[in-house]
Amino acid sequence: MKTDKFVHLLAIFAVFTIFATSVAMCIDIATAQIEEDIEWLDAEEYTLYWGDQVNASGYLIESLEYSTPRYSDVPDDYVLLSILMTNTSKSWSTILSVNNSNIPGYDVFDNKFKLEVVDIVTGINIPSPYSKIKVYLAKELPPEEYLKRTWINTTISMEKTAGYEIYIDERAYVEIVVENLKDIHFEDVKLNVTIPNNFVLDPDGDIGWTFDLDGKSKSTFRYSIKSTRAGNFTIPATELMLTHLGITYYKYTNSFQLIVHGPTINITKSAVPLNAKLNDVLNITIDVGNEGDRAAHVKISDEIPAGTTKISGETSADMVLQPSSNYTMQYSIKMDRIGDIIIPSAKVVFLDAKGYGGTVESKKMIISVMEELVAVEEPMPVEVKPEPLQDDLETSQPATQPDVPVVETEQSLVDKVKSLPSKAMELPGFSALGLVFAILSAGAVAGARAGITKVSIDKRKK
Repeated sequence: MKTDKFVHLLAIFAVFTIFATSVAMCIDIATAQIEEDIEWLDAEEYTLYWGDQVNASGYLIESLEYSTPRYSDVPDDYVLLSILMTNTSKSWSTILSVNNSNIPGYDVFDNKFKLEVVDIVTGINIPSPYSKIKVYLAKELPPEEYLKRTWINTTISMEKTAGYEIYIDERAYVEIVVENLKDIHFEDVKLNVTIPNNFVLDPDGDIGWTFDLDGKSKSTFRYSIKSTRAGNFTIPATELMLTHLGITYYKYTNSFQLIVHGPTINITKSAVPLNAKLNDVLNITIDVGNEGDRAAHVKISDEIPAGTTKISGETSADMVLQPSSNYTMQYSIKMDRIGDIIIPSAKVVFLDAKGYGGTVESKKMIISVMEELVAVEEPMPVEVKPEPLQDDLETSQPATQPDVPVVETEQSLVDKVKSLPSKAMELPGFSALGLVFAILSAGAVAGARAGITKVSIDKRKK
């Protein structure tokens, strides 16, 4: 796919780049410095196939050529792009790449337009190579802010350099050079350095510098950092602040990419369920991953918690873990006692081919084991009817209530006789003794009919 036209354009571009760089270094340093402090609006993203064009806010972008396709895509492909400003006669061309130390990933045009490539895909098994790009427009500044930036950019020059790539156990040495381009003495110039995440100062020290800067002079500052994990990182810009004639000015260095090689081993441990009962089975899962770009030999080990019994599975492993790969280990335990069970950390010891290694542990856990509950049947509800009032008992009886004969004793009969009115005793042919015998006879007959025991009274003659 790399045609003679592309080779010719590449050669022209290389010559043009060298010439433009020389001119910028010799006669137009101020313009180059202005590019570093441009504030960009949010980017617009586009996908450009080979030969496609896209109009991005008045800039016509065309993908002219791609690097030679191979059987599989490679991370250092590059693309040749042309840019035409549609409302003027200005045009540019640039070669951009991703993960290539010799070809930049973005370019700035006329301090108003930035083009960045984020992905390039080539290969002989795809219909057409293509690239994904981001287009940025510069934010217009108020006149006073523009004047301040123009003054500081034409007065102070700053450059920040470091190595492009290191191994995870190596230091990255950073150097900042501050140059006063004018014959003015500045006092209390401040330099503020930001250490990115996953990095530490090595050796530790103070990186907040305050210094004086004589006219037409340079000051150099150095420090070193070490990464805690492998990966691609952005080292942020460093801020310079100075005050002149009552006005405070700010200037920033360039940021740069740093690739850190090596294995990055991590381990996690989980348990299901987190709340268990006595004699329940707990399932333990251990995940070990290598997020780095180098293989490592790993030894995984874990402990059975006190108060538990292993049921199945393995608690150790020994293998080589390739870059961007994972390994999962599982086992089951039975909970033998109630209370809080401490699940200890799982551990992995790793070592790569270069001799770099270490130990990583998972977090501990606490499992609450409760006593096994026994199910108890609840009694059936019983309906309780309220007792009838006394007045209701005297006036009526339920229709379903059977007649129950009343058994009267000898004493009760005598008491009834005594309670009769006295006039009843004065009736002709009525005597107290006869009345008693009459009542007893009636009671005996009623008792015989009802099948109850007869009450007899001994008759004694006085």
